[in-house]
Amino acid sequence: MKRYLLATTGCVLCLGVACSSNSDERAPGVSDGGASSQAGGGGRSSGGKSGSGGKAEAGSAGEAGEGGTAGVASGAAGAAGAGGAPDEGTIIPVEPSTCSESAAWASEQPLQGISSDADERLLAITADELDILFLRDGSPLLAHRERANAAFGAPFAQTIPDGYGVDAGAALSADGKTLVLLDTTGQSFAAFTRPARDADFAATPDTSAFTGINQRALQTMQHYAAPVLSPDGKSFVFAAFTPEPSGGFPTGFAGISVVYESAWSGNGWAMPASISQDLFDGTSAARALPSGLSSDSRTLFYWDEGSSKQRARFRDRPDAPLYTVVDLEQRKGAVPAANCDRLYYSSGGNILTATE
Repeated sequence: MKRYLLATTGCVLCLGVACSSNSDERAPGVSDGGASSQAGGGGRSSGGKSGSGGKAEAGSAGEAGEGGTAGVASGAAGAAGAGGAPDEGTIIPVEPSTCSESAAWASEQPLQGISSDADERLLAITADELDILFLRDGSPLLAHRERANAAFGAPFAQTIPDGYGVDAGAALSADGKTLVLLDTTGQSFAAFTRPARDADFAATPDTSAFTGINQRALQTMQHYAAPVLSPDGKSFVFAAFTPEPSGGFPTGFAGISVVYESAWSGNGWAMPASISQDLFDGTSAARALPSGLSSDSRTLFYWDEGSSKQRARFRDRPDAPLYTVVDLEQRKGAVPAANCDRLYYSSGGNILTATE
């Protein structure tokens, strides 16, 4: 599917570059890798239908997409790219994203080698679909397989170091060698690494890449949740919210919840920027909790506590606003495969897959 938008004014949210926790450069990425839709306020129009149903609605104002090396017009002056700013009225093609807004997820089935009679919940899976971290009756387990179409091998217990937990989520790097956890205070991320996929993660936390983000939590008194590492290793997405005080919030205030995205910068994660502002901010009891990011970083998957539904949001560039929203119904914690032809999620105490 191609979408063509009228380029008039443009807005670029600069998010930056690169990922992994204890690398001087970035973690190895993987190659490129849902569904009623409606456009968010101030968004662009979007078509699509869901395997679960729903209707599409158009937003009120469009945005300019990317046009190869052409610049994007900005205000009256305009900002020229390598090919110069386009004339007003120029039609700029927007290439289809890896994940389709109109995907009809079907052929739902339990994940082979993982689903059982126990209560299971997906925590994280690598974009190449070879490593999975999940909960079985509350205990964290890790499993591996050699091919994406094969059954997972027998899962083994994943020891969570003292002072850290998985209740607020966990993230795996694309190469399966870095695990990101949040400490039990809810204000400090750390990385745990291993030399190979068949080795154990180190028990010693490394917080060096998250120094700025962790300091920010102390300064703002926010708590964090739902960490997600992008498959290409360039972005780190997570939720931040105001915890409810013991005496409750003041009348008329329910706390604030936002979704942040941070770019890898040199040897750590840069100060994050909000990607939910004026689009899908929540409250402390109704948060948007990220679960997955597409391989082109143009689709964010998250659980919406306010509606108790899984959602996917789309943008025309990795640095553009996430205007278009798609309902994925009860596919909680959805994570896409690298080419977005398969979705992994939790539902009814099982870990399931569906294909596009």
